[in-house]
Amino acid sequence: MSGKRLTREARRERILAAAGSVFASAGYDAAGMREVAAAAGISTPVLYDHFPAKAELYAALLESEVDGLLAGWGALPPSDDPEVLLRGRVSAIFAWIENHERGWRMIFAETPSDPAVASVHRRGQERATATLAALFHGVPLDLTARIPRPLADEVLAEAAKSALNAIATWWWRHREIPRDEVVALTVDLLWRGLAALIEGER
Repeated sequence: MSGKRLTREARRERILAAAGSVFASAGYDAAGMREVAAAAGISTPVLYDHFPAKAELYAALLESEVDGLLAGWGALPPSDDPEVLLRGRVSAIFAWIENHERGWRMIFAETPSDPAVASVHRRGQERATATLAALFHGVPLDLTARIPRPLADEVLAEAAKSALNAIATWWWRHREIPRDEVVALTVDLLWRGLAALIEGER
């Protein structure tokens, strides 16, 4: 093993990678800082020097996972077809989920109870809502509700996000279902709606 001393930033990245493995295996409540330190190849005091509490370590890891999930949205090509835009984003979300099991568990499958972790989780959800609201803003809608359109976009984004969260959580328990089928079902619900599905309108 090389005796080259790691920079503080490089050691932090090693800690986050090790913590990701430990948290993914044990979950937040069961994971311990000693296990993270051992996985990172450092002493527990060095770990505490970077992250004074388990909640801070988990929050930093959670924030990096949320960044990764939302970053993919910005790389999607533009389209004048709102259904294409929605399908593209739904597909990107579930593709990321399928390839990032750690993030999948942290964002969708666990409910953070620690206030410091919950705060990061809430900010990530708010960022997702804002991104979805911008998507709805570009769609001409014939709404029966007489509320300002920006507020309507926010409500619709919250509803869509809740549906996505619920389906992602369900998929965690039913990973035998192919991703394409999960995407198709989600788009059926979000784009066509229950009324169209019941009436058989395609």
